[in-house]
Amino acid sequence: MNNSSLLSVGCIVPAQNEAGHLPQVINHILSISKITEIVVVEGLSKDNTFEVALDVAAEHPEIIRVIKQTGRGKFNAVMEGSKICKSDFLVIWDADGTISSLDSEKIITKALSSNSAATGNRLLGKMEKGSMQFANKIGNWLFALAWVLILQRKPMDLLCGTKIFPRIVFDSLPTKLIEADPYGDFALLANAKFLGINIHSVVVNYDARRYGKTNIRRWSGGIKLLIATLHISIWLFRRSSLKK
Repeated sequence: MNNSSLLSVGCIVPAQNEAGHLPQVINHILSISKITEIVVVEGLSKDNTFEVALDVAAEHPEIIRVIKQTGRGKFNAVMEGSKICKSDFLVIWDADGTISSLDSEKIITKALSSNSAATGNRLLGKMEKGSMQFANKIGNWLFALAWVLILQRKPMDLLCGTKIFPRIVFDSLPTKLIEADPYGDFALLANAKFLGINIHSVVVNYDARRYGKTNIRRWSGGIKLLIATLHISIWLFRRSSLKK
């Protein structure tokens, strides 16, 4: 019997310089009845993202909380949000509005129906013109292929911002992985793999952002991800060997 209807879902929204996107993104999240808890984590914005988040939260105080990030980086924001959320599953929802609510709901439904993790796959979906630069697309495919052996599964889009995991993946995340991965995608996926949690890849379409610009630096970010891949793959190999 499928008990997915009994599982609660919290949503973490890391937001930096996303004032122009945030109201619409929150409305999209609110349209998904499965989500009963939203935590917006704002950090180091140069626009009025924090004030916009407070205004939106004031309209729905029963479901939305807004916190100021105390650390730095997206992964830190996600982890701080995970300590506020109390739900069985936690979905990470980027505030740039590039993944539709319909596709995000597909990811959530897949995770709940299978009691597992799920991530969006932009690489096999339709990409709106301007949504992803060619070099980024090549980089995403290279990481997808590099992680085939690490995750022991077919290639998937590791860096899609929309992901959902059972909360144990966050609660049991080793400090070593948190420190190794500045964005969190690899660390969370590796920990889910180590815990024996299945990871589903759900094809989604990718829209161009309508406001501001990405906070990720393409080349320096790529180098950080290469280093993270090395550290995390070594950790996973060692832990998996000890587990046997």
